[in-house]
Amino acid sequence: MKRGKKMIVLIVVVLLMAGAASGGVYAYQKYQTENRQADVFSVANINMGWFGDPMSSFGNVIDNYSQSVYIEDKTIAEVKVQEGDAVEIGDPLLVYDTAETQLEIEMKKLEIQGVKNDITLANREIEKLKKIKPSSNTTNTTTTASTTTTKKTTSTKTTTKTQSSDVVVIQVEKKDGDAYNYIDTTAKPYEGTGTADNPYRFLCTQECYVLGSYLNRLVKDGEVAAFEIWSGNSMTEGTLVSCWTVNGLERSSVDADSKWLVSTHEKIEEETVKEETETEEKESETPTEEPESQEETYTAEELKKEIEEKEEELRKLKIQHQSLKLDLKGLRNNKKAATVASSIKGIVKTVGDPENPPDDGSAFIEISGSEGMYIKGSVSELMLDQISIGQEITASSWDTGQEYVAEITEISEYPTNERMYGEGNPNASYYSFMAYIQDSGELSDGDSLDLSIDQNNTEIEDDSLYIEKAYVRTEDGKSYVLKAGEDDRLVKQYVQTGKTIYGSYIEIKSGLSESDRIAFPYGKTAKEGIKAVDSKGY
Repeated sequence: MKRGKKMIVLIVVVLLMAGAASGGVYAYQKYQTENRQADVFSVANINMGWFGDPMSSFGNVIDNYSQSVYIEDKTIAEVKVQEGDAVEIGDPLLVYDTAETQLEIEMKKLEIQGVKNDITLANREIEKLKKIKPSSNTTNTTTTASTTTTKKTTSTKTTTKTQSSDVVVIQVEKKDGDAYNYIDTTAKPYEGTGTADNPYRFLCTQECYVLGSYLNRLVKDGEVAAFEIWSGNSMTEGTLVSCWTVNGLERSSVDADSKWLVSTHEKIEEETVKEETETEEKESETPTEEPESQEETYTAEELKKEIEEKEEELRKLKIQHQSLKLDLKGLRNNKKAATVASSIKGIVKTVGDPENPPDDGSAFIEISGSEGMYIKGSVSELMLDQISIGQEITASSWDTGQEYVAEITEISEYPTNERMYGEGNPNASYYSFMAYIQDSGELSDGDSLDLSIDQNNTEIEDDSLYIEKAYVRTEDGKSYVLKAGEDDRLVKQYVQTGKTIYGSYIEIKSGLSESDRIAFPYGKTAKEGIKAVDSKGY
């Protein structure tokens, strides 16, 4: 008995010690939170604000600068100059043939439209899956009975044959509810304008076919139509079975009376036709058993897996869509660059034969500068998007301090291997540019210059808020900062971010103001509830 009491006392003591220990840990954590401090910085002090201030660079004077034009792997459509011609900056020298590029652009646009259609369909399928209530069993076949009203009708039975299979098409009416049994020139799409971005859309039955006359209309007008088959002939209740997209720009005319099956995209070869049947003239309501309908059901686990697979498919489609859009942008830029212009003011010294361009690596066109001088400068890749051809810069001579106004005439497409100096990250790549000085004064070849460049960015407003990206942290796709609250304790403040400048500063569109104070959101003190103290550095 005494032994039992001792055991009970021992257990109570252990529990009390454990409670005291946990209470001590809690008290210690609370003490740490209440007494640990985090440096906070005034947003007004770290705001980089308006980025319109000039950026600095360094350059050298180049006398008698020349321009050489080398033929790329393209076909020349027209040469605009002859030997001995005087050219100004911006004058066209030659034009490349863009017919092939335009064709590539059109094909890329069709690819993009196809992926956009796939994205739309994937989104719809995901929405339908999310509306499905999971079943506790795997039974997916139901038999239903309905009451139908039968009237005197005449039907036509047509047996058709395609290359892939024999198909029986029963044509009763032009439409079965909202779905078409066949498409002719009088058929009306339920939406769309006929463009590649917004094609005509038709809801079709499984047996639907398109008449050649309608396909010919698409060819004639250069329009696009999408013929969609949905289970149950319903876009709201069913799921997409197939979609046949026809672009009139890619097809030739066909026999106007021909029929093309939507499900196989193949021409129907008709064999036997027409067999009339009549039903009783009087109307009657008779219970009839309809064919078994297949309605897919899922368990909760199966439904979750199906949705995840569809969402992964959608994610890949979106990546593909973005990639194709970048390809299209590149093709359009190539088309814009079809005209090669003079980047200097001078005299054309050499012009090659477009029918027999040089294959020894020599230039097709050479221009020698006649007046003025040129500056060769450089700019960091982080600032490359802030300059453009035609932009004015200010050059200051190291020797005399005299200032000159120059105009950027050329920007290299490739980073330079030379050692360059300028503002920005020293580890970044640098791109060279050329600028023309009309009134060169006392400048001579090789003179060193300080360059001041007004940044070509009109999108940033005077009251914009830009802070270093290091102060912004992302969690579950949302951006936030740690700011000092009213009680001088850190609180998590979600913000809306915008563009990034120079790869280092990010725009804060909302959620933060210059009157706030924020802390570095990493490390031991980057927690809500930590006491905020003003940093001595700001």
